[in-house]
Amino acid sequence: MDDKIIRFIDTQYNELFRIPDGGYVQIEYPDGNTKIRQCHYNDATHTIVGTTLYHIHQIADSLEKAGGTVAPVAKPETVHGYMITDRTYIGDISIVLAHNPSAVQPYVTWQGHRQHEGYDWGHYYSKRMDAERDFFLRADAQRTGAPYEPYRPERQNRDDAR
Repeated sequence: MDDKIIRFIDTQYNELFRIPDGGYVQIEYPDGNTKIRQCHYNDATHTIVGTTLYHIHQIADSLEKAGGTVAPVAKPETVHGYMITDRTYIGDISIVLAHNPSAVQPYVTWQGHRQHEGYDWGHYYSKRMDAERDFFLRADAQRTGAPYEPYRPERQNRDDAR
């Protein structure tokens, strides 16, 4: 029974593919950014992509406007228990953001090279927002040649919490 199958369509409502509830898609943009997102069934015409609820036509429309594409992913890339969720290429350099919900610091950004396996220069974070900031700072520094300093979230003083 197809009651938990998620459909992806183009803007003309032509079906592109289907994935099961909990499956993954890879979204690619012309600027080299790639996102891997888990999808959850909401109803026949709505799905949750990552953490956002979309109408299936809304996904198609936003991708068409951005020049992006979407495709199913059988098994997302995992490194040391961290699943790669975001990637951008700047020339041959790749910057990735990954997540491991079981880790003490569940988010990491790494740098890699298109022609070599593996990643290094890991920066680990407790919050996704902090890792996203580091991801964007790393990519921007790589694109512009500007100096790069890893993002360091401000620590909250216990007295500030009162």
